[in-house]
Amino acid sequence: MQNRRYFYLTVLIALVIFVACLLMAGPMRPGLPVITDWSARLLYIQQHLGWWQLGWLCWMASALGLLTFCFLLSTTLTATPWRTLALTLVGLGLVPDLIAETLYAFVFPTLIAQESSMALLQFVDVTAMYLTGFLGNGLYNLGGLGLTLLLWQQHPQLKAWLLPGFVAWIAGFGLSVSIALQQLGWAEALTAFSMALSTGWFVLIAYRLWYKADV
Repeated sequence: MQNRRYFYLTVLIALVIFVACLLMAGPMRPGLPVITDWSARLLYIQQHLGWWQLGWLCWMASALGLLTFCFLLSTTLTATPWRTLALTLVGLGLVPDLIAETLYAFVFPTLIAQESSMALLQFVDVTAMYLTGFLGNGLYNLGGLGLTLLLWQQHPQLKAWLLPGFVAWIAGFGLSVSIALQQLGWAEALTAFSMALSTGWFVLIAYRLWYKADV
């Protein structure tokens, strides 16, 4: 029964991430850095603050859900320093990610309302983007890739089930590179691809590990 609970928890995590992605592609998008009209972005955030903050709160929940999922994955692995390192990298990724999401959700709108200088607004915007899209995302994908490699090594019967995970983590690294190079169009496309693939893979591998195992 514990295996089934792990599966259902993973499904819940996937649903939260799915909602966060929908919000980012919909109500949040006009306020994101991918929009080049700076004035339009700031005005949109002011006029749609509820949606903006709800979206970032969902992304905070998604970040915590990712860490939870990676912890569940780690329980299927033999305790080794490599497992500890991979899980630690995911946990470290949570720190800059949550800081960035807090900046975007609460600090950024406050600065807009206070009519702060454009230089300060742009500094907060760029800092938050690099914290979440480059540093946090990079650490998540490095740790997730490490866990998947360990699954490949310790559970060779799962190799076919692990291939989509490898593609998702590598696409996630592409997102970090795109942010570093300020290729925001590529970053948006890779976010959509990597999030869709990784969320589906979470449920797929959870089904194989914790649901099918009980059948």
